[in-house]
Amino acid sequence: MSVHKSFERTHFLSYCQFLYKTDSTYDSKQVDRLNRHRHVEPESAEFLANIATIRQPKKVLEIGTSTGFSTLWLAYGLRHQAKYDFISLDIDKSRSEAARQHLQNTGLSDSVRLIVQDAFIFLNSNEDVFDLIFLDAERQFYLDYIEGLHKALDIGSVLIVDNVISHRDEVCAFLAEFTNDSRYICHTLDVGAGLFMAVRQEH
Repeated sequence: MSVHKSFERTHFLSYCQFLYKTDSTYDSKQVDRLNRHRHVEPESAEFLANIATIRQPKKVLEIGTSTGFSTLWLAYGLRHQAKYDFISLDIDKSRSEAARQHLQNTGLSDSVRLIVQDAFIFLNSNEDVFDLIFLDAERQFYLDYIEGLHKALDIGSVLIVDNVISHRDEVCAFLAEFTNDSRYICHTLDVGAGLFMAVRQEH
C-alpha cells in the first residue's frame, strides 16, 4: 500500500481493508496462536470508532496493541477532536513498531502514544482516569487487571472487552467482576467475536 503523510479517509479505509486481509492470511498459517496478530473483526473495529466519535473521550487506553488494527480505528474515531490523550499498550516491541508503521502510513502517527509495557505493571502504577478503555490482550491475565481497571474508570467511563462470545469460558469470571458490581451497567453485544461494555455509573 502507498504511504500518506496526512490523513485521507479513502486511503485509510482501503489500507485497513488490505491490512485485515493480509494479516488474516498470515494468521491462518500460524500453528502457534501466540504468533498470530489476532485483530478484532472489522465490524468490531468500526464499532470502536463509532464509540470514540460519539463519546469524544479525552483520555483513551488500549490494552493490547498487537500490530495496530484496532488502534487505527480508535484513532480514526478520535480524529476530529482537538485535544485528547490516546495510549496503546503492548508487551511486544516488534508488534508495537508494526503498529507505529501502520499509523504513519495512514497519517495518524501523531494520534497515539505507543507504550511497550506489561499491562499489569502499567495499571498498578497508573493514577489517571480514562474515559474509554479497550481490552484485547491475553485473556488469562484479565483477572489480574481488575483492581487497576476499577481505579482507571470513573463515572461515565466505558470499558470495552473483545472476544467475550467467541471465548466466553475464558472471560466469564472476569466479566462477572463487572456485571456483579452495582457501580456498572453492562451489556454483551453480538458484534464481531462479541464485545462486552461496562459503563461506570457510580464512584
